[in-house]
Amino acid sequence: MIKVFFLSLVFLSFYAPGPTIDSDKARWKPYYTDAAPNATVSDWSLPFLSANRKDIKQIKVISIYGDHRDSYYKGHMHTAIDINPSAPKTKLVEVYAMAKGIVCSVHLGENQRTVVVKHRLPDGSIIFTSYKHLKEVYVNNGQQVDERTKLARLFTPAESKKYGGDYHHLHLEIRKSFDDYGCASWLTMNQKQLELRFFNPLVFLKKNLKG
Repeated sequence: MIKVFFLSLVFLSFYAPGPTIDSDKARWKPYYTDAAPNATVSDWSLPFLSANRKDIKQIKVISIYGDHRDSYYKGHMHTAIDINPSAPKTKLVEVYAMAKGIVCSVHLGENQRTVVVKHRLPDGSIIFTSYKHLKEVYVNNGQQVDERTKLARLFTPAESKKYGGDYHHLHLEIRKSFDDYGCASWLTMNQKQLELRFFNPLVFLKKNLKG
């Protein structure tokens, strides 16, 4: 009897289904504020201060969109690009909103702290920018922002060591929707799910940075 019970536990550990976007999203909804931006996006900027926030060469890409990851939930797809400024102005790297919008979610904690900004485009459609791996957050849900608004700052390399990984960079998502309230960032398991909710941020930046 004990042997059967033990084998049952082993079977469940290997074959029990893991969390999915649909099964996990409800617990993240309380962190979401459903409010409208009071301004339409006129242009886009890089999320860091630099000599020219319209110049894609002012960022360094550390990790690409669509890569496979084992953090948080093993095998999920990378929904972002990981970036840093190519020539940081200060030791403490500050993160700025990329365009006019409203903060709609501040969720997770510690090395995964995330701010999400909702944007209204000139054609009336809505998209979202999401900024993850934030050491300090300076904004709150419902706050209207623009490209001059400081959202947060990143970890320093020394601060990152506490978590046994490389967290001193910005995980930047450009989202088509936020119906998952954030969990798709670590539960997107295939290309179909990736393309349903996310844009390739590097392609988006190259297309939308003007000047």
